Amino acid sequence: MLDKETMYSEDIYKDNYQNVFAFIYHVTKDRYLAEDITQETFVKSIKKIHTFRNESSLSVWLNKIGYNLFLDNKRKIVLLSTSKDISPKLVADNSLALKVEQKIMSDCVQSKLLLLTETYRTPLFLDINGYSNLEIANILNCSLENAKIRLHRARKKMKEILGKDCNLYYDERNVLCCTPKRITLEL
Repeated sequence: MLDKETMYSEDIYKDNYQNVFAFIYHVTKDRYLAEDITQETFVKSIKKIHTFRNESSLSVWLNKIGYNLFLDNKRKIVLLSTSKDISPKLVADNSLALKVEQKIMSDCVQSKLLLLTETYRTPLFLDINGYSNLEIANILNCSLENAKIRLHRARKKMKEILGKDCNLYYDERNVLCCTPKRITLEL
């Protein structure tokens, strides 16, 4: 029979694994490293659950632990960028066509996100996933003002990248769509 603490830690894991993994994968760009850091995050969080002070949400606390573990790993090894097969959550919809369009748009935006430096990519990723400026500052261990500045600059750089590489438009359903700009070669 499971004790109350074990059941609680299993609930924390089940409820937050996907979110923590997506965030860690985003910053590492390495699926296997992200899996390792995500596991370390939950092991550490279960050991340190008594230190959680409810000053922020549990997901922010877990992402902060994960981000700090990422920084520790980054100091020790050179990160290699491998697969890009994890995309942000798709909005639930019954239409298969809409899901496919959302997946294509998500992949396009994610590939453009990878063009940003980590300094700008990480706060923008957190913002896209619904974190507040204060939560972003907390996760990144920086001031609120610094988080806002990074986010502003990230949005500006992302807008430049998308404007250069993509034709963005709203279709008849008011869904944002993207088509790559055609490259013309002069002969």
